[in-house]
Amino acid sequence: MCKQRIRFAVWTLVLMTMSVAVLSCSSGMTQNRFQDTFPIDKARLAGEGSNGYMILKPGYQLVLADGTDTLTITVLDETKTVDGVVTRVVEERETKGGRLDEVSRNYFAIDKTTGDIYYFGEDVDMYDAGGNVTGHEGSWLAGVNDAKFGLMMPGKLLAGRRFYQELAPKKAMDRAEVVDLDETVKVPMGTFNHCLRTRESSGLERGTEDKLYAPGVGLLRDEDFNLTSIQLPIGTSGLPDPVAKTFSARFPRALIEKLEMEAENGAGVYDFEFREGSVEKETDITAEGTLLESTIVVAAEDVPAAAMETVRKAVAGAALKRIEHIEISYELRNGSPMRLAKPVIHYAVEITKDGRTTEIVVAPDGTVIEPADI
Repeated sequence: MCKQRIRFAVWTLVLMTMSVAVLSCSSGMTQNRFQDTFPIDKARLAGEGSNGYMILKPGYQLVLADGTDTLTITVLDETKTVDGVVTRVVEERETKGGRLDEVSRNYFAIDKTTGDIYYFGEDVDMYDAGGNVTGHEGSWLAGVNDAKFGLMMPGKLLAGRRFYQELAPKKAMDRAEVVDLDETVKVPMGTFNHCLRTRESSGLERGTEDKLYAPGVGLLRDEDFNLTSIQLPIGTSGLPDPVAKTFSARFPRALIEKLEMEAENGAGVYDFEFREGSVEKETDITAEGTLLESTIVVAAEDVPAAAMETVRKAVAGAALKRIEHIEISYELRNGSPMRLAKPVIHYAVEITKDGRTTEIVVAPDGTVIEPADI
């Protein structure tokens, strides 16, 4: 009986160990291994859209620099069918010492249901000092020579998740791990909060490199390349989905005249200058789609009497020019929009005196918010 009990205990321990191993294998796909299969319905994939950290909207362009070297990433108004899927073409153009070094055409598609962005391959041209193409190292296409699409950027991210971005045996086997989701990153374009850090490696070679992404903006840092500017086409077609949706819903008849993106208090903010009919307007919307404030150009008779009285006394002898009605609904704190208890209204009045132009900002009750520099 004693030996039987011992044998039973041993077998119980073995079975428990095997059960733990099975559980670890099944649940450890994202913890100990890099996910390499993606069972999706290709019919749900599209060649245009955006998720929290990557934008596939034609005309959207990121410019990164490392000294005189540059990396320009442009979402082209072009698609390519790869492995039966219509993908968006994203061009990466890299220069070194002022000369073209490499151009790659990358092919991506987004699952509109989950926001997951998949990578279907790339065509690469390498250049010599004379501008001649010398090779195509790293080129691959899903569906060709056993290559399969990988996951470039998940729609929902969890720290520790691991996944293959490229699955082209003997050619390209890049993979990524989500390291952090709340980093503060400073680049030439500005400072961004709540940033994503991924650690990339390859199944074909040793070594790792980190990449950093800002929410609603995209790539901030790639090795020694840092984001210096974002170029946008005029209109909503090149904007992240949340920004375009908010703007179009609030200003359906807008004619956009100027559009810029900048870092403000840790967040990416899109600044629109536009007209609705004959009325000049301006608005600021965060990359996640929160409308922070809006501005309308008004006439002097549209300004409360108390405010105009303060202005006229403070700038006696000056000529009044442009007057803006500013309504602030949110403020940014450490990169996050915080709704105000009630909207704050200011009037910004541009003035000219003795050949100098400045402005004074007052509240509706006449309180001076910013005095005129005269």
